[in-house]
Amino acid sequence: MTVTKTLAPHFFELTDIRVVQGRSWIPLRLDQEVERESPFQGVGGIREYSGVASLAVLEADRAVVDGFTWSDVDQSTHDRSFDGGLYRPADVHCDWSPERNIVGVRLVLAQAMGGFDSETWHLHQDLVIALKLVREGDVWFRPDEGWADVARLRRNEEDRRVLLEMRAEMLSDYLAARGMALFLSSYHERAAYFAEKPPYPWVDEHREWSSDRDQHEAYITEAEFSPEPEFSFRGLGALWRKEWFEPGNRSIRVRGDADPDEVTFAVGPSGERKTAGQCIGAMTYLAFKPTLVPALLHFRSGRLGWYTGDTGAIAAADTGIHFGINALGLVTIFAKDIANLDGWEQRAWAAHSTPLDGGASRELLDAQMNCKPADTVAPETQILAALGTLDSAFQARYGAPLLRENGAVDSILRRTHRFRAVEHDGLLALSKELNRLLMERVDIDLLRGPASIPPKEKIGSLKALERLIEQSIGQSDAKTMMAPLFGINDLRNADSHLGSSLAESGFERARVDREVALVEQGRQLIATFVKTLCDISTAIDQGGVGV
Repeated sequence: MTVTKTLAPHFFELTDIRVVQGRSWIPLRLDQEVERESPFQGVGGIREYSGVASLAVLEADRAVVDGFTWSDVDQSTHDRSFDGGLYRPADVHCDWSPERNIVGVRLVLAQAMGGFDSETWHLHQDLVIALKLVREGDVWFRPDEGWADVARLRRNEEDRRVLLEMRAEMLSDYLAARGMALFLSSYHERAAYFAEKPPYPWVDEHREWSSDRDQHEAYITEAEFSPEPEFSFRGLGALWRKEWFEPGNRSIRVRGDADPDEVTFAVGPSGERKTAGQCIGAMTYLAFKPTLVPALLHFRSGRLGWYTGDTGAIAAADTGIHFGINALGLVTIFAKDIANLDGWEQRAWAAHSTPLDGGASRELLDAQMNCKPADTVAPETQILAALGTLDSAFQARYGAPLLRENGAVDSILRRTHRFRAVEHDGLLALSKELNRLLMERVDIDLLRGPASIPPKEKIGSLKALERLIEQSIGQSDAKTMMAPLFGINDLRNADSHLGSSLAESGFERARVDREVALVEQGRQLIATFVKTLCDISTAIDQGGVGV
């Protein structure tokens, strides 16, 4: 609404209602009424209603359906029927001929549930199955494309269903596979009350007009049932529209058509661009910036696993790719493997493609070309075991676990990997995750007795742990052993200032070489954390006075 002295006439003319073609989301069913507060003196009772009903229609039936109006395709609920003894399922729409021919399919079925205004909506199961959708709450996701949201149901404040819409790209794919287009019939109405007649050019006439596929109506009358005594006039505008959503020619997901928008990848050191299909049979490697991994892990089904110290598997969906990290921190894969990915995944990878600088990962070459996997271990895979060893060592000696239970440990572990280092301030973020896994879980009260810490002394978890192992290895060695954890804690507190003295001190104490690739710095940080936990566990095992 335009804020003027009164409602502008185009409010009732409804010329601002957008057509569906060109939208990102297409309404399959809409039934919504909204009452608005009036910003104008002498205007009230502002109300808007929008209704949309739709049918999926074969080309052969298009001419018949194009003659339908809101009276034929509207907000009525759906049910099975018997015409001339012939059963018609609830999902089909018939014409008005004596034969009652089926001319459309309802992609949303509205089921009456009994009671006032009580109904439920169902997204057509063929559409759900064809696109492999999974419903969670009021959203239908497509796991095959990184759990992209495909359809969504909206409700009003009273929990009444008001809109079920679908992503245009997915709807187009489904309709193209079936050789159909989507017919949409809609009705929109706006009303308001006035203390005085508004100064519209058509205020004294009942205006009706047509434009393209729209039928309009607008008028001002005396108010018969005014919400307030001051309102003497009522304005109403209405729009009846019928339109088509035209699908594209291809159905990549449902029918399996070839994707015309193939992406290319930089191949070898020269960076020659090739499509995934052209990489099949190529005995070479592709390289990707390490930012690829966080990007893939942002997908709901994204996952990262490790085979050796510098090789593993990465996936955005079902298909994992064997990768290795080279000396420059680039992610390298065997070229032909990229063709195993779906088109949307290839596009995600292609955004990080780069020429192969520094060669393929040595450990990946050993595994794939020499059949001799490296005898190395990624520190990411050792974190949980190291925490468990520390906890067990303390419990065996002092009779209680050192670390408090935390339901977030699994999610923190998934975020704790060397590739966090390539994101903005990623090393600091990685340090915070390591702190959450250990420092924030240490039961300081439990440490006070074994570490001889007075009850009233204020002390942090790391200092308390240092006091404990002093009893086993002495003050000097305990300080040296704990230094990396204090360094990691410094990084946590560096507040995004990588160049600060606190950060530099933290990197030095955590034994992180700032001259190597960021991915390697992330690996070093995790490796230091794991080794320090193992050293502390050994110290607890070997010395001190048990309880």
